[in-house]
Amino acid sequence: MQIFIRLAEVPLLLAFWGAQLYGEWLMLAAIPAYLSIGDGGFATAACRDMAMKSGAGDRQGALAVFQSTWLLLLVVSLGAFLLAYSFVALVPLHNWLGFTTMTAADTRAVLLLLVVHVLIGFQGGLLNGGFWVTGRYPTGMALGAFTQLLEFCGLAIAVLLGGGPVQAAIGYVSGRALGIGLTWFVQRRVSPWLRHGFAHASLTELRRLTAPAFASLAFPLGNALNIQGMRLVVGLALGPAAVAVFTPLRTLSRLAMQSCAVINRLIQPEMALAYGADDTPLFQRLFFKSCQFSLWGCLVAAAVVASASYWIFPVWTSGKVVMHWPALSLLLAGVLVNSIWYTALMVPYATNRHARIAVVYSLVYGAGAFVMGYLGAKALGLSGAALALMAVEIVMAVIVVRAALKMAYMEMDQWLWAVLRPPLDILRRMVKLDLSNTRRAN
Repeated sequence: MQIFIRLAEVPLLLAFWGAQLYGEWLMLAAIPAYLSIGDGGFATAACRDMAMKSGAGDRQGALAVFQSTWLLLLVVSLGAFLLAYSFVALVPLHNWLGFTTMTAADTRAVLLLLVVHVLIGFQGGLLNGGFWVTGRYPTGMALGAFTQLLEFCGLAIAVLLGGGPVQAAIGYVSGRALGIGLTWFVQRRVSPWLRHGFAHASLTELRRLTAPAFASLAFPLGNALNIQGMRLVVGLALGPAAVAVFTPLRTLSRLAMQSCAVINRLIQPEMALAYGADDTPLFQRLFFKSCQFSLWGCLVAAAVVASASYWIFPVWTSGKVVMHWPALSLLLAGVLVNSIWYTALMVPYATNRHARIAVVYSLVYGAGAFVMGYLGAKALGLSGAALALMAVEIVMAVIVVRAALKMAYMEMDQWLWAVLRPPLDILRRMVKLDLSNTRRAN
């Protein structure tokens, strides 16, 4: 759903607003993204803990976690809004960011509305626990995707009716509020015993969740700095119009990552089962086969994206953004490197041994990309920003793959030989199976 929204958003906002205003919107939207980690990872940690307690038959314990976390999120939300309001009132953000199309008043209003959007999302993160405790996690995922669609519809309707950034932000927030309201309505029917309130809230529960919460925090922090942060970096170094070029290029390059994302979701539970059963040969096979499929699947996807971009990009951006081939080439190269190490990351992640990697993830993949991206953009423009991202991917590949090999008891040359070979054995099996089915049908 997120990819669909990004693909639809680019031509819509470019056509109605132009590159400058669209770039200013992207820069503003990147700032509240950092507030999304403001719950300290407690919502995610609480969902896991509630699921475990419910599985053990301890509904009272799950309810205590739910209400304790809800109380914390309310306090954090109030504090975050007051801080954001003070920041907007005191800081000349409009001048700092070099906006020329959006007014200072609109800048303040849009930023506050986007902050509210994030704070409403805190509630959705906790409500997911209501689906985890009943084994209906897919329902929660579906509602989350539907909420994203409602957000985009609210934004799109406002823009199509001639609205500017303020009206678009109102539509965006309204869509999320409607989606979270629907999620709460369904959650109350799926797990009615998991209700809001303060009677079972406990500071003891919050202290107990602190360690897993902060471990969970490192990954979204790294993602926020690497993905949303690059919008700010490019905007500060090169101006909002450059953001309107860089963001579509990165969205296009990340299309090649979708097959890897599917493989990573599928392989996690299988790796956990193999690790729990102490089946090292199976664990190793899952490790190198998943990396092999990610690399070659991403390679094919990247080739398709690179080939089709010549025709797709001008149509997609309504001819308002000029293709920057050096930047796209570097971004696609970075995606190829990412396909290897991000899949290798599933080795520590699936076996709950990711504490150290999580710190590296936030520092290198997050903060490292932010700093190097700014320096690269200042020195070499969009190509410099893309080159910085590729450099970060290479560093992460070295760190993560070495750690994963150690945990999987594999040697580098053994792993490379397995991964760099095309997965022809699977293709041969698929062809044989197809021929066998054809013969049976005849």
